[in-house]
Amino acid sequence: MRALSLEFAKLRRKNVWLICLGVAALCLMWVATDAARAAQGAPDGTASLLYMTPLVNAIVLTLFAAVVSSRLCETDHEAQALKELLCLQRPGSLFAAKLACSLVLITATVVLETAGLAMLASYKGFADQLGIAGLAAFAACQIGPTFTVAAVVQAVALRWENQFASLALGLSLSLAGLFSLFFPPAVQRLVPSGYFGLLSCVRMDWDSVTHVTSFYTVPFAWGDAALLAAICAAVIAVSAAWFSRKEL
Repeated sequence: MRALSLEFAKLRRKNVWLICLGVAALCLMWVATDAARAAQGAPDGTASLLYMTPLVNAIVLTLFAAVVSSRLCETDHEAQALKELLCLQRPGSLFAAKLACSLVLITATVVLETAGLAMLASYKGFADQLGIAGLAAFAACQIGPTFTVAAVVQAVALRWENQFASLALGLSLSLAGLFSLFFPPAVQRLVPSGYFGLLSCVRMDWDSVTHVTSFYTVPFAWGDAALLAAICAAVIAVSAAWFSRKEL
């Protein structure tokens, strides 16, 4: 807990909580444009929101994860502070604290976004509103890919002092996550940000004859969730092992 508290102390002038609030607001405003087209009390209004949100998150939350991870590592790279810090703190503790800090910030942002979606669905009076369990499951499916991206970017941000590399990687993953949604699942599984779409339980069907769009649910993709967890664990294990042997 002390190591985690120190990471938040380093960020006290970085306005990270305002960034969290701003990111959640941006996602909600983006999704709200889709909700505005749905009729009041629509039977599949919430489903339409849950379909749209992962598409938005593949872009916005991926960039957010990259910015957070880069910020966390940049504070220790400044003035070669990492050399002095590792004389006082074990590398494993520092590495884990940065990941935990990223997870807290990501979770807070997703919780704000999910609460906003619930309020938006309630305001529109959609007939298919989710309960607490459904909202929690949806939030978990957003946190998983975002945290995996954060772990990947943190590995790069700790490797190079110039944070351009980590931010460029975040931008690349954001674009890759967006475009992977239009490719087969086998391609999506190669990109951490592609799991926003893979873990979504809502699909869309458009009738070319009647020009009517409908939404339907599919079973939860346990296999993809397990694969994402394995990728995240592998990235963390490899990068933690490298960081523990890092020569400063």
